[in-house]
Amino acid sequence: MPAIAPPGSERVPRTQTRKAIVDAFTALALRHRYETIRASDIIANAGVGKSTFYEHFRGKNDVLLHAMQPVVLALATAASGRAARSYIRETVRHLWDRRLVGRALLDSTTGPVFQRSLAEAIRTHAVRAGLGDSAAAIAARGIAAAQLAMLRSWLAGEATSTIDDMTDSLVACSRLLRSGSN
Repeated sequence: MPAIAPPGSERVPRTQTRKAIVDAFTALALRHRYETIRASDIIANAGVGKSTFYEHFRGKNDVLLHAMQPVVLALATAASGRAARSYIRETVRHLWDRRLVGRALLDSTTGPVFQRSLAEAIRTHAVRAGLGDSAAAIAARGIAAAQLAMLRSWLAGEATSTIDDMTDSLVACSRLLRSGSN
């Protein structure tokens, strides 16, 4: 006969736990600089145990990358030249609306982590499109750096642009990928 769990001890589904951790991280990131957030802060705000946190994520950088996955996907798809412009535009608008957080993340120690993640996503698209692995890796690193440099400058107010023009600039990076396949 299966054991009956005491009330309140039911296991929370894995996706709900991951969501609680990401939501806790997001709430902290909106109030604090990334460098000041500790894994223990995320754990406490998510209401999970330390071992539960580490079952789902390796650390706070891993949580950040998971939270930023929709942005990575949009930018990588823009670089592939296969994205619907409206999809990219919505992501750009989202970044603009949260520019204080975006600027802080891109200018912190997470900038290189995010750039590597983006470059890997772009490389995957490039290889799928027929570019050789080493050519795809080089092109992907350059495109990721270019996209993030444009976003960083724009979000910091160093370069003025409309959301539509920034969207077009990010999509234009796909030409760099296509030129690498010739």
